[in-house]
Amino acid sequence: MGPLYLWYNLILSLSLFWCVFTKLSNNKKWVSFLAGWLFGFGYFLYSLYWIGNALLVHGNPFSWAYPFAVVGIPFLLSFFPAIAAWITRTLRPGNDFRAYLVFLVSFMVVEYARGYVFTGFPWNLFGMAWTGNLEMLQILSVGGIYILSFLTIFMFTAPAFALMGKSSSMIRIGVLGLAFVIGIGLYLFGSNRLAHNQTEYRDDVIIQLVQPNIPQDQKWDSSLVWDNYRSILNILRRDGMIESKAAHPVRVLVLPETAITYHHLNSDAAMDAYKGAVQHFTETTYLLTGALLKTDQGYHNSLISLNKDGNVIYSFDKFHLVPFGEYFPFQKYIPLGPIVNFSGFVEGDGPHTAQIDGLPPFSPLVCYEVIFPGAVTTDNPERPQWIVNVTNDAWYGISAGPFQHMTHAIYRAIEEGLPVVRSANTGISTVVDPYGRVLTVIPLNSSYTEEIFLPLPSKNRPLYSKLKNF
Repeated sequence: MGPLYLWYNLILSLSLFWCVFTKLSNNKKWVSFLAGWLFGFGYFLYSLYWIGNALLVHGNPFSWAYPFAVVGIPFLLSFFPAIAAWITRTLRPGNDFRAYLVFLVSFMVVEYARGYVFTGFPWNLFGMAWTGNLEMLQILSVGGIYILSFLTIFMFTAPAFALMGKSSSMIRIGVLGLAFVIGIGLYLFGSNRLAHNQTEYRDDVIIQLVQPNIPQDQKWDSSLVWDNYRSILNILRRDGMIESKAAHPVRVLVLPETAITYHHLNSDAAMDAYKGAVQHFTETTYLLTGALLKTDQGYHNSLISLNKDGNVIYSFDKFHLVPFGEYFPFQKYIPLGPIVNFSGFVEGDGPHTAQIDGLPPFSPLVCYEVIFPGAVTTDNPERPQWIVNVTNDAWYGISAGPFQHMTHAIYRAIEEGLPVVRSANTGISTVVDPYGRVLTVIPLNSSYTEEIFLPLPSKNRPLYSKLKNF
């Protein structure tokens, strides 16, 4: 998985797992369950260890929980492959063709369930190992990341079945041959799709990504609130390098998650400083920014839009909150609070299609809302023409986390046939075209701004964007 994406390692790991698992299938069911759990634990521990970094931020009172965070999520996620192994052992033990089919179906269904159970966490699905190969990812436009994951499980266990399966040589060779044909077919399909669909841009909308790169231990330091705000404004004051020849061009400044707060919005001095920072832009200018808001209902992790005069003209609340991070499940029964040090966030009712005068409609997403396939857009009141994702990966430092998080923008772009604009406090800010091409990047731990014309949606709406996950 990211940031290396050595997809061929899965051939070895999944094939070896199938061989070991089937050797154990004549033992008691709990042995198969344990084998699936241990495989899952190793897989998730190695690919998700970085989650614990959030607890190591200086001043975090929950740093004592670091070992539990590193081990806890892999511990829980490992029950998914364990259940798949148990189902396979129960329905069809052994390593013949029927047992192999049961294995495939069980693991495919469980991988799908992982995206939904307990609010879902479809992170590092097996199909995501192909991220470095854009051709293989084009099938997402037809069936989404789950289809690619299902096919990946088949392609990468077929060699094991061909060598170790107890079926006729014709069946074993046929399975291996089918795996090769599917792999080659996916690559050819993707190559053809990319060759016939080049990136196209609007000439009237300029996207300006802003990455402040404020360290997490300084972001919520009350003594640095205004210093942080000034550093953001200093980036906004830089002259734009791109000029549009359109009759009525629009410039969109995109700031990351919680870049500003209700303190700034309620301060006349702060708003005057903002207006002074953006007045030099000659185009109609909007700011899209993540914001921490506070109302009578509580705190809101939001994405808002300000015009040049500092007026809030649009507001969207995050609708898919992070368990234990932004709210605590069963909080009325368990007297603990979220690690963000607030009382928990108010849940929004998204997804939405935002409509702002002069801008093509867009789908706003905050942080990890972008990881959920089929749940990032709505056609009500109309289909969006681009996706905006604001996030903050400073929690995780220099680790695999920011790279893995960014690649979800690629998956959603291909699935929905829409460009994705992603701004991170630090992490990887980027613009991705509707075919998954990364057009511009602000690297990890960098503080500056990048400009680009907004890409157009794909010529033809992808099948997946119509069907979603059924």
